[in-house]
Amino acid sequence: MYQQPYPPQPPMYQPMHAPAKVPAGVLIGVTVWRLVIVACALTGFFAAVATMGDPWAGLSQLASLLVGVCYLGLLLYPAFTGGRAHEPRSPWLRGALTVTLLLVAITFLTIMEGDLDETWSLFEHLITPLVVLIDWIAVGRDQANARWWHPLTWIVFPSAYLVYFLIGDFGLYGSFLDPDDEDFALVVLGFLGGVIAAGYLLYGIAKIKAAVSAQARPPVPGPQPELAGPPATYWH
Repeated sequence: MYQQPYPPQPPMYQPMHAPAKVPAGVLIGVTVWRLVIVACALTGFFAAVATMGDPWAGLSQLASLLVGVCYLGLLLYPAFTGGRAHEPRSPWLRGALTVTLLLVAITFLTIMEGDLDETWSLFEHLITPLVVLIDWIAVGRDQANARWWHPLTWIVFPSAYLVYFLIGDFGLYGSFLDPDDEDFALVVLGFLGGVIAAGYLLYGIAKIKAAVSAQARPPVPGPQPELAGPPATYWH
């Protein structure tokens, strides 16, 4: 007759490890960069206020103000996570802001044939859209989590402004965006289609960057095989 001892039992509750904090250098760098974005956006907005007096009608001014407020929130985000994340997991907000700023810049510089002579115009139509685009392409990391349907919803800010524009009857933008024109609906659909196309371009850039980063990352070592334990002890 023999008896084999019971093998050691694993603990009932495994200790939970807190997520690692983002390196201080990354936090500082991203914080400073997004402070630059806030400064650019608000510089354009307040320069427009000083120049035009009424900044509440144009998409350029409202988009710059929105970027300033939202990126201020992103700048402060690490403080609410204890330094364990420098931005949310979802890139939806950054994507929506980027396509809106691209709409502002491209429309102003092409269809409206605008110039950049004034400080407000330079910041609202070139510098702020450019730094927000750079943030999407090169600075942020959450764009790797973009979903295929995100670009379809990134039209929310231009669509909300369109409703505001119609209700306010501001009479801006000349003949190319005239609600009384018979082609108004087609023009609006064209703009929204362009925003969606720009969104999918950003989505593609994000996925390509994520794939390249994954290939450049060193492989994670797999679990090591367990060593054989000592032979069982028998008692007679």
